[in-house]
Amino acid sequence: MDRLTLASLVLIVLSTLYSLHRLPAAGNRCSALLETGWWADHKALLWQPQGCTLKQYKSKDIQQCLGTTTALFVGDSAVRSKFYALARAIDPKFVPPTEKAHQDMDVAWPDSHNTDDGNNHDTSTAAPAARFLWDPYLNRSDTLDMLANDAQRPLPVALAGTGLWYLRNRNAGSGGIEAWRAAIGRLAENTNVYVSPIPQVVPALLSPERRETLDPEAIRLMNEYMASQPAQLQVFESWDRMAQSMLPAETQDGLHYSDRLEDRAVNVLLNRACNMETVAAHAPFRTTCCIAYPRPPWMVVGAALLTCGGLAALLAARMRGGLSVVGLPAVATLRQMAAFGAILLLMYICDRTPVFDKLQKHFVAWEFWLLAGATLAVGVATWQKNPGSNGGGGGGGFLGRQQTDEWKGWMQLLILVYHMLNASTVAGIYNPVRVLVAMYLFMTGFGHCVFFCKKADFGLRRLTAVLLRTNVLAVALAYVMGTSYMDYYFAPLSSAWFLVVWLTMRVAPQTNRSRLVWIKIIASAAICKAANDWLHLWPFALLQRVFGVAWSQREWEFRFGTDIFIVYVGMAAAVVMMQHGAQLQAHPRWPQIQRWAVLASVAGLLWYAAFELTRADKFAYNAWHPYVSPIPVLAFVVLRNSSAYLRDRSSSAFRFVGLISLELFIAQFHLFLAADTKAVLVLSDSRLWWIVNLAPVGVVFFGMCQLLANASSAICAWLMAVRSDAKQTVPPASATGAMIPMAELSRPTAQQQQSLDVQPQANSAGSGSEHTAVNIDADNGGNNNGQQIQIPAVLDRLASNPPIAARLFDNLAARWAV
Repeated sequence: MDRLTLASLVLIVLSTLYSLHRLPAAGNRCSALLETGWWADHKALLWQPQGCTLKQYKSKDIQQCLGTTTALFVGDSAVRSKFYALARAIDPKFVPPTEKAHQDMDVAWPDSHNTDDGNNHDTSTAAPAARFLWDPYLNRSDTLDMLANDAQRPLPVALAGTGLWYLRNRNAGSGGIEAWRAAIGRLAENTNVYVSPIPQVVPALLSPERRETLDPEAIRLMNEYMASQPAQLQVFESWDRMAQSMLPAETQDGLHYSDRLEDRAVNVLLNRACNMETVAAHAPFRTTCCIAYPRPPWMVVGAALLTCGGLAALLAARMRGGLSVVGLPAVATLRQMAAFGAILLLMYICDRTPVFDKLQKHFVAWEFWLLAGATLAVGVATWQKNPGSNGGGGGGGFLGRQQTDEWKGWMQLLILVYHMLNASTVAGIYNPVRVLVAMYLFMTGFGHCVFFCKKADFGLRRLTAVLLRTNVLAVALAYVMGTSYMDYYFAPLSSAWFLVVWLTMRVAPQTNRSRLVWIKIIASAAICKAANDWLHLWPFALLQRVFGVAWSQREWEFRFGTDIFIVYVGMAAAVVMMQHGAQLQAHPRWPQIQRWAVLASVAGLLWYAAFELTRADKFAYNAWHPYVSPIPVLAFVVLRNSSAYLRDRSSSAFRFVGLISLELFIAQFHLFLAADTKAVLVLSDSRLWWIVNLAPVGVVFFGMCQLLANASSAICAWLMAVRSDAKQTVPPASATGAMIPMAELSRPTAQQQQSLDVQPQANSAGSGSEHTAVNIDADNGGNNNGQQIQIPAVLDRLASNPPIAARLFDNLAARWAV
């Protein structure tokens, strides 16, 4: 067991014990809405209850919660402000009365003549949506009657508050503090009514009359008194916390708060009162405050029994040598199966139970750039010669295994940062991340095209192995977590593009090494474009009608169509390198061509940066992405391979991440993020600074993903080659290490390889970079099975007799050191 795995296991045990110790007795985190919280973002006023995520309530959600009942607000002007906030949520067009409203008020549904609350309740003749009763002392007879009735027939939303007028008129017959305590006692008798704390005041902004009577210290003591009462008095202490850090900025008169602050407070009230009614008890669990998690489905129970019982028994029997059955996995494979099931259960506990805290995601620019810079620093610190490099200065191969593993690694780390900080809300970051996805798909087209051209292995075994390795984790999670397979979109996306490349190269395979391959590539691109964008031929409607599989065709067409050409760009690059690479290098003007390519790549990156930053929004950019994404992708490829020094070196840290990038991308949904990607998982204490929480979560996440990679490879190898004496192993799904992070079938180390039941042949389906790297310095002869392929005439003429503009461009690049 390596150090990373050991550290992750220790942290899991400690985090679980700590979280269980802190878990509320009810287990539903409803108390967090009443008692705790902080501002995660002061500018956007993003409130974060401790350990859970909020639902943003809209009019339809409130209708679903209230049904045919009426939300009741009783009290003084502080409660009236909350009533106004609810009215704005019910009807965005609501405008409060301009005069001082010391009177009762009702608010109707926006369309009271044609309203359905989502529960088949016709509200056209129903009671008002919300009602406010002006009763600052909570002593009106009708108020007392309503509260008594509510105790018998609870309303979903009922809020009362008092105290300000007892303070203001304590010398004018209000009864003062003693009368106020009696009113609070009456509220405590009704456990269904929520209580508003007395609002904090800013004396400097109060009117002289209010400043004399509204003493901040008296208000503090009164709120502490309410907090000390028995639990049945449900006081929103969190509202007091909201005001503490936002005053005086969020008040104009020193007493009443801004609309946006009151809106946040009422949204917390609605989460406490309505989540049990409005949040569905099935995936996706994007709201985790005050919900009832469902019982584990049969798949989870089965996985637990299989992991803890069946596999353990088999493993024990095999280790004792007392069980020998043909086809039964070896001891090493049984261990990997047990590890796979245990990690699935861990992900279920993390994201489908209230055991661990979950924090809402939000974007903070400096935090994003801090983590991006830290990622770059890790890469620089671990920059070294590639393993097996001869150090002779020849450089590594073009898009060799170490380089593509590194490529996938740093991209996956940036994608994790992007998802964790919700950077998709920033178009200037969203657009380049779309290019990262395009880079993965470029490697998919390049790697599989190289493999099929060189190996010509189009058999069912190869096809099944790649698809199995790509999808085993995504399919297992879809069943265990109750999600859709399409939620883990990289798995279906890479599978679909692998099938496209396979079919393109499978048709008339004798043309794969001739110029006719270009006709196939162009025809395939045209067919895919027409099928996805114009004919809409994806059979999702048939799947739903026959099998009940509800996949979103619109979402899939967006995913598939956004990068519909980049895979073919990768295939084209593979064909050019295989057919013309050696001849290009042998040309006398090759150094000059390299310099032009480098400068053109730099110019292309600068142009792309200016282009994407000047789009109106990310939706406007999406329309351009299929056509402009090849520019930064090819520019990076050229720059990364522009010298022997760069090709011969890579970052060991990024290579490690690249080897497990499939597991990192899929497992992040439930083991790094939470609430089905809408929140961040916390394994320590959510009250700590989130970067402090990042350390234990990161160690556990990477350690478990490494185990998942080993286990997935072992399971797939056993499924594809059951007999231990089989002569052929499962081919790697990533021919160049170049697949989306989806296709790492070959094991990264010899120790990991021993955990398989079968021993791979040296070159079975291209387990290394033999079929992937095109050496652009060493003289490989350029012989394609003995057939000399001539350099294209147009490239020869361009290099031998460049135009005037190209000569000027070359002069600018004369000092570039390659």
